[in-house]
Amino acid sequence: MSKEKAGRVAAKKVKDKWKSKVWYTILANESFGMKEIGSSPASSSEDLIGRVSEAALSDITGDYKMSHIKLFFRIVRVEGDKAYTEFEGHEINQDYIRRLIRRRKTRIDIVVDGITSDGRKIRVKPLVVLDRKVINGVETGIRNKISEFLRGKISELPLNQFIIYMFSPQIIQDISDQIKGIYPTRKIEMRKSEILEVGAEKKVPKAEEPEAGVA
Repeated sequence: MSKEKAGRVAAKKVKDKWKSKVWYTILANESFGMKEIGSSPASSSEDLIGRVSEAALSDITGDYKMSHIKLFFRIVRVEGDKAYTEFEGHEINQDYIRRLIRRRKTRIDIVVDGITSDGRKIRVKPLVVLDRKVINGVETGIRNKISEFLRGKISELPLNQFIIYMFSPQIIQDISDQIKGIYPTRKIEMRKSEILEVGAEKKVPKAEEPEAGVA
């Protein structure tokens, strides 16, 4: 077989392979109103299970000010041409963080593990920026106060409600209120989150019955 003919055969095989694939619409979980976050081809629905899809929070909310927040969703179930997901975690763009940290500022990174009221384990990583350098005792006081507050808040809410809260302006205000007596903050961000344990298997709502989520 000539190289030219072999090339045509290989190209035809690739084309036929793509023709056999089906495109699936990927939906965010119920915390985000089950909005469409993308699409993906697959030879079968089973091939999609476990895949992680990324989306900017701004694409879901329509608020460009949230474009620096990247969300991760793991596909857990497929019905028809719809792929349903669970929230896997999020992170903030590193360029955005670098713009927050200037000379003569204090950066405080905090790691908080908690268990939600429905038994899901989540790790959140707040970032606090102060206007100037402070002594270690101030950093420790801020870190302890925020950790205590967030562990309590996580335990009060089921996972999906805590996710909504985590991306709302309210959490920033609440954290600020907790530490304003220690030292005034320049900026507070929920830098990263991770779902550490899936917990008991739960049903993903159908597309026609979404719960209220982040608007």
